[in-house]
Amino acid sequence: MADRDHLRARLRTLASSESPGPPRRPCVLAYGGGLDSFALLLDAIERGEPPDVAVFADVADPAGLDPGEWPGTYRHIREVAQPLCAAHGIEFVWLDTERYPVRRARSLFAWMRERGQIPVSGPNRICTIVAKVERFERWLDERYPDQDVETWVGFEANEADRAAYDPNAGGRRRARPGQARRHNRYPLIERGLCRCGCEELVIRLGYPVPRKSACVYCPYGSRGDWQRFARELPQHFAQTVELEAAKLPTSTGKKLSIMGYRTLPDGGYRAPPLPVWIQGKYRPRRMPCPVCGRPERATKATGCDG
Repeated sequence: MADRDHLRARLRTLASSESPGPPRRPCVLAYGGGLDSFALLLDAIERGEPPDVAVFADVADPAGLDPGEWPGTYRHIREVAQPLCAAHGIEFVWLDTERYPVRRARSLFAWMRERGQIPVSGPNRICTIVAKVERFERWLDERYPDQDVETWVGFEANEADRAAYDPNAGGRRRARPGQARRHNRYPLIERGLCRCGCEELVIRLGYPVPRKSACVYCPYGSRGDWQRFARELPQHFAQTVELEAAKLPTSTGKKLSIMGYRTLPDGGYRAPPLPVWIQGKYRPRRMPCPVCGRPERATKATGCDG
């Protein structure tokens, strides 16, 4: 009897040791389409730890009636990123604005126009929230309801502070029944890959370097970006000029502009309209990389869209 009890205990121990642990969380790459997210994808593949899915949230309408991201970003995704994912068994999901509208608008630009809003810079980045985060999380909820999901975000090594205060980080959204439980991870920061390191990785592996992912009308764009926007996409630039002109003055009477605005020493407010502001001379900002020490930091504006 004692022998049989001992045998049963031994079998239970073996069964316990061989039983699988908790299931691995699905791994989803929030794919922005620029240098950082592409380098993150390449690094993960090279290490043999690819994500399960890469998800790109397009801000433009499929017909291209409104301005969206830079044409080179779309080209790099279609010609480089999607075939790369297919070759390595990574599902690539393209969230278009027909299936996933921007708060019922056909594009981010249309949403701004309907609200009488213009693009604005600032820590909360309302355009990112409504056009990227909300739609990405809606997809997460549909695909992984009530599941824990590891979300990879392409903040590079110089953006540790941005990651620490990321308003969209997992755990800061109280999940309701049916929602995915998002847990953000920042592999580029973990790997110490700065912007320069990302560029070097892409070049070393033989791929074209994508430019920074952004809307063509982004308020974080340089004067050179805006000059190029006006030169290469004049119809969409004209739409952006109209959007800015239609913005009503503030309650204090200020007529706002997207770029070049500032309060003057005498208390006045300068807000040049885009056609005026882009006439200024473009002086590229050249600065060393605080992470790798490279004398001139990589710009994220090279390669296929240079």
